[in-house]
Amino acid sequence: MKITRIISRKQGIAMLLLAALLLCACVSSPESANSLKPGSQAKSSGEETFTYRESVSTLCANWNPHTYMTVDDAYPQGYTTASLYTLLFNDKLHPVKGREPYESYVIVPEMAAEDPIDVTAEVRASHPAFEIPRSADEGYAYRIHLRDDLCWDDGTPITAQTFVESLKRLLDPKLLNYRASSVYEGTYAICNAEKYAKAGVGSFTSFVDLGTTYEEYLAEGHTPDEVYVDIQSLWNITTEDGKPYAAITNDTQIRDEAVEEGEPEDYVSAKYIWDTYLSTGQIPEPENYTGILEYKYGADYPFENVGLYAEDDRTLVFVFKNALKGFYLTSALSTFWLVKPDLYDSCLKETRTASGSVWSSNYCTNKKTSVSYGPYRISSYQRDKSIRFERNETWFGYHDGKHIYIDPVNGQQYDMYQTTDIYCQVVAEPSTSKQMFFAGKLMDYGLQAEDFDQYRNSEFCYQTPQGSIFFIILNGFQDVIAKREAASEFDNKTRDLETMTIPAFREAFAVAFDKTRFVNTIMPRCTEGFGLVGSTYIYDPDTLAYYRKTKPAQRTICNFYGVDTDEYASLESAEESITGYDPRKAAELFDTAYKEALEEGYLTDKDGDGISDQTVTLSYAISADSDHTTKIVDYLNESLNEVTQGTGLEDRIEVIKSAPLGNDWATQLRSGLTDIVIGGWSGSLMDPFSLTELYTDPNRAFNGNWYDATQHSMTVSIDGEPLEMTLEEWSRCLNGETVGIHGKDYNFGYGKADTKDRLRILAAFENAILSTYDYIPLANDGAMTLLSQQIYNVTEEYKPV
Repeated sequence: MKITRIISRKQGIAMLLLAALLLCACVSSPESANSLKPGSQAKSSGEETFTYRESVSTLCANWNPHTYMTVDDAYPQGYTTASLYTLLFNDKLHPVKGREPYESYVIVPEMAAEDPIDVTAEVRASHPAFEIPRSADEGYAYRIHLRDDLCWDDGTPITAQTFVESLKRLLDPKLLNYRASSVYEGTYAICNAEKYAKAGVGSFTSFVDLGTTYEEYLAEGHTPDEVYVDIQSLWNITTEDGKPYAAITNDTQIRDEAVEEGEPEDYVSAKYIWDTYLSTGQIPEPENYTGILEYKYGADYPFENVGLYAEDDRTLVFVFKNALKGFYLTSALSTFWLVKPDLYDSCLKETRTASGSVWSSNYCTNKKTSVSYGPYRISSYQRDKSIRFERNETWFGYHDGKHIYIDPVNGQQYDMYQTTDIYCQVVAEPSTSKQMFFAGKLMDYGLQAEDFDQYRNSEFCYQTPQGSIFFIILNGFQDVIAKREAASEFDNKTRDLETMTIPAFREAFAVAFDKTRFVNTIMPRCTEGFGLVGSTYIYDPDTLAYYRKTKPAQRTICNFYGVDTDEYASLESAEESITGYDPRKAAELFDTAYKEALEEGYLTDKDGDGISDQTVTLSYAISADSDHTTKIVDYLNESLNEVTQGTGLEDRIEVIKSAPLGNDWATQLRSGLTDIVIGGWSGSLMDPFSLTELYTDPNRAFNGNWYDATQHSMTVSIDGEPLEMTLEEWSRCLNGETVGIHGKDYNFGYGKADTKDRLRILAAFENAILSTYDYIPLANDGAMTLLSQQIYNVTEEYKPV
């Protein structure tokens, strides 16, 4: 029996750690409905079986859809979940006008029974709490009719209320779920989800223009309890119950402790503060000012105001913060957050501490606490060893007659998902994986550097570009770095950390590494990477046009690497000249950094030989140790030693491995406790604009603890006029949110702005983040895989779906 691989995926975003993912086969995010291996032959009376065998270097440990962080942990969800809508390759059963089979994609109902129905005008009239713009008659609210055969793998029905209860738990403010921001931020945000998620525990700066009057603010549809004034910063006072902020209402009275009670202005209304200071753009004592307006949500914010509700058992209504349609609408209708409420609740644990309660969960951490509503379910799991999936016979797709396709190899019609079970085991070393593959124990094998010449021309070898850019992430958390150096066990006579915070040192990293040598010797499956957006990202889902091939994107790369485009016949040829490797410039920058480090007292040169007495020691964050990790660290050290020859840092930069950190590697890096890693982001291949959130959200950005995107601005020319906003504001605008600047509203979301403007903004944003030198592009991810002769790809050409 020969198995056909047909992969259609709709991905969200997850973190990748380079060293941990080399053997991950077909890893997908929880939003993926069909990233599976369907059979090419129909089963005969249930007698024929096929086990798909694959391996990973790091096995999932927590695939809770509300809390998972990495691609490793997202792995099981590609098999055990489904979506309201899914993407499939077009074929004769799913034709696309003007497109040959397998050239494009189609969006089809999956858990939904039919296409979404726009009910914006209806919902705007019946549910004013959703604050749909008065001028909007479409694009914000959609009714979804569900199939009547949805159920969990134990036969428990999945109803519309299951979706609602699942979202409520995802957003539960006491649980602080990591994935909650996926539904309350960015392009796909559900209306009022953020208000509920941050009820009683969260706040964020309001973006009300300081020239806005109180009356104008209310006229926009806001309510008084949405906005609070930071009275402690403004007046050094608190409310009567000790709070440092007060609601801006007509009758709120604030006791001014600086004025004797009974004297004029002993109580001041928050409304007076707005009228006196905010509407004029002035503030008292600006040197003490930390923020005038904040949203602060009360503990009793009603979930009924969140934009998802059930009209009956089979009917859902979604209401979005931003207008959506087409591909972006179906992406927003992902159901990665669906959980089985009774099982989920039984897995929650509350731990009381001196500072309050801390909640944890073991939902989706073993077979007993896991449940499926997709084509497969977990049949066995051994932590750090293996996981096996079997067919979930309660899944609707096995009996609805719709999960079929036309095979382009032989023109026959086949049922999908004929693989009866999937067995995945941990294989730490590529050499072991290779042996298993040739022994028929694995269905594919990712080529390593030593295999490249021998197998790259094999008819069974497939090179597939992937979305991720792997970049070197460099620690810049100066406060933590200083504390680590001040620790008693740190030997500052021989070692140093603080030099890594010097701008010239970080800039040197951008040109210190030969990217071609890296991909040839370490990761032949990859190609050189020069930006923060991968080569497979599509900025226009309708035309499948690539972002990296646009002129704004090409100019960004040329600008970052200092290429004079006037010296070339075309912008394309200028970009093609880039190697990202300039050892002479790197040496000059490292020498500049050495001299600045001497002046700062970070380094010394007591013997006067012109070379530092200390070695700048960078701790490489590893999830698990392996031969491949050793190769990466050796490559970094060899490269740094080469480019520092003849400088004050000659042989004085060393990368060392951290202790194995497991899935905690990202937290350690963000916290400044490790210093360097090669990692990246995976997912959202048809929405590169959403990637901007990964660099502006402090809870997700690798550098979020030392780089505040609300304090860094960039200017882009819009309609011939310069427009300045913070990077955080630009990101929100690109993802469909309206931002007010100097009394004027801006929205550069999909369908809200000219695509050319969106591209120029994204390119400028990419340049701004590159210029922080916190992220040094290195390689564009790819897969170079040998396939077992028991399987074949449904198409021999890569398709960006």
